[in-house]
Parts: sequence; structure tokens; C-alpha cells
Amino acid sequence: MIHLLILTVVAVAGALYFMTPDERTRVRGIALVWLHDARDAVTLQGPQCEEFLNILRERTRRVIIAPGLIVLSTIATLISWNGQATSGDFSHVLATTFAHTRLLDLVINCVCLLQVGLILERLVGRLAFTTVYVASGIVAGVVSFALSPDGMHGGASGSVLGMYGLLLITAAWSAFRHSGVAIPLNVAKRIVPVAAVFVLYHLTTSGLEGAAKVAALVSGLVAGTVVAREISERTPPLRRLATAMTTMVAVVMLYGLVVMHQPTTKHTTDVRPEIDRVIAVEHRTAGIYDQAVGSFRKGRINTLALVTVIHEAIVPELQSVTARLEALRDVPAVDRPLVAAVEEFLKLRDESWQLRAAALLKGDIMALRLADKKEQDSMEAFQRMKIPRTPGGG
Repeated sequence: MIHLLILTVVAVAGALYFMTPDERTRVRGIALVWLHDARDAVTLQGPQCEEFLNILRERTRRVIIAPGLIVLSTIATLISWNGQATSGDFSHVLATTFAHTRLLDLVINCVCLLQVGLILERLVGRLAFTTVYVASGIVAGVVSFALSPDGMHGGASGSVLGMYGLLLITAAWSAFRHSGVAIPLNVAKRIVPVAAVFVLYHLTTSGLEGAAKVAALVSGLVAGTVVAREISERTPPLRRLATAMTTMVAVVMLYGLVVMHQPTTKHTTDVRPEIDRVIAVEHRTAGIYDQAVGSFRKGRINTLALVTVIHEAIVPELQSVTARLEALRDVPAVDRPLVAAVEEFLKLRDESWQLRAAALLKGDIMALRLADKKEQDSMEAFQRMKIPRTPGGG
């Protein structure tokens, strides 16, 4: 999905290049209006939401935890990008609740968390909000780790999904009881599109990761059921909610231990689907870069945009297939040399793209030649995979 976004940006940049100054001014004005409306929708600004937010402010005046979690997620993500990937260990489950592997994951999760937090942090209180957020993230992480120890997914999507479960139950209960804190239709109209973007994005990029995200959603629904009856009159007390969330986490951890230690029938892994995935990614990313180079040579995009294509559309794809390949277990002995060749190819190919991006930014011809040499090395490893070389590329 990220490469489609990059191609869209490149296409828009090309369209702007061929517009007249007046047309660009009109487009800029329309874009600014759209961004202003989107900001107001996410932050629930405007007279339609003010009365509802004033009622919530009487319970909790300022929203602190949601912005704090956003800052924490951003810092954890930057640290994870500059360090080693999270290893498969229960001690890393909490860390993966905050660290994201993709920029767009971070942006979408943080936008949704901010909007939900503006309501829930005031409605249920800061401690309850934090408890449900962390518990949902841990539950999603434990289930993901138990089912795939070497390929567990990071990010706050499980936590955010848990918050949506909490919001769904509390909103439904408040509406049923005609409570003063029931979410008005005008506010709901702003929440639903943002939630839809969250669901559709994660469905298309990770399929909401099956059981892990279902478990996170159930955590939020359980939390909502615990606090719903008292939500109309006051901020619900923390004790019952904390007990419910602790029980939920304990049950899921017990499930994880059982799944991880249950006897399994020894089987071998068919590596061909992952090899085919690597081949497809090489063809696709090479095509993306060739198209971007064509736009660059025609003057439609600049060097920075070309480098952005490498960093945002190509490198993440390589990192994704590398992680999938590293997660393979019980590889037959006969296939291990092939897997080793693929791993070598991915390592060299990633290095070639990184060198090319740095060389383009610096305008360094010698560095570009070094990138060409690294690409040639990667293509030799590609040949050892016994597949034809893709024309073009980095």
C-alpha cells in the first residue's frame, strides 16, 4: 500500500508541474481547506461538538494521556528504526505495543488514538483509559507472539482497536440510557470515517492480524461492559476495571504459554511461496524505481522525491519480505542453500538501495558507482536463486 501512496504523490507532483500558477494556487487553496476540515474532524473542533466536549470537560478538563502515548509511540518507533528489530521474547511484548515498523502505521494509529482519546480519556478517566490501552496492546502482543514467535507484529493497532471496543460499548450504553454523555450524531459522523480509515488500512496491509486483533477488540469490549453502567453518572472507579483487565491479560498469557509448549507434529516448511514473494517484490520495486527515474529524467520530480521513493516504497518492501523469510522454521535441509542465497540477495539489495539513496542526496558520482557495484553483487546472488534477473532497478 505504501508504494501506491508514493506513486500517487509522484503523480500529483507531476500534475502540479504542468499546471499554470493560477491553477496551482487554486489547488493549494482547496488542499488547505481540506486539511483544515480534516484537522477539525479529527480533533472534534467546531460548534457541533462543543456542547458535548464541554460536558466531558466537567469530568476531566485536559486530555494528557492520549498525546503522551502518541509521543511515546513516536519515540519508540524512531528508536526501533535506528536499532535492532524487536526479538521474539515475552519481555518485548510491551515494547512492540508502541514501536511501529512503518511510518503510515504510526500516523494512522496516532490520529485515531487522538480522536478516541479526546472522548474516552475524559469519559472514563485517565487511569482507566491508560489501563485499557496498555492491556489491549499486551493482549494483542501476547497472542501474536504465541502464534508466531519469530514474526510477531509491532505497533499500536491492537491498543487502538481495544479503545474502539471500549468506545463502542460505552457509546451504545449511553445512547440506550439516554445519558447526558451519549455521543451526539454530529460527533459520531466525525468518528465513523476516521475509524473506517483505520479498519480499511489495517485490513489491506496486515489483515488486522487475525486472532491478535480480535483479542484486543474483545479486551476493549470487556472493559466497556465493566464500566458502562456507571458511565452516565460519574467517572467509573478503577478497581473493577483493573481486575477485569488483569484477568484478561492473565488468561491470554496462560493461553500463550499453552500454545507455545503444546507438542506439535514435526513438519517441514515449503519455502517456495516466500521465495516467490521475494521475486515478486524485486520485480515490483524495480518497476517502481524505473517509473520514478522516468519522471525524474523528464523533470517531473526532483532528487529528493526520487530518494523518497527508495526509502518509502522500496526499502520497506524488502524489509518486510526479509522478516517473513527470517520467520521460517523447519526448513528442509535441501532448501537451506536456496534460503541462504535469498537472504544474501535481500541483504545486498537493501544495501544497494541505501547506498543509492545516499549517493543521490549528495550528488556523489563515486558513491553511485559503489551502489552499482553493490547492485551487481546482489544480482549475482539473485542468479543463485535460479531465476531470471529483473531488468532495471536500483
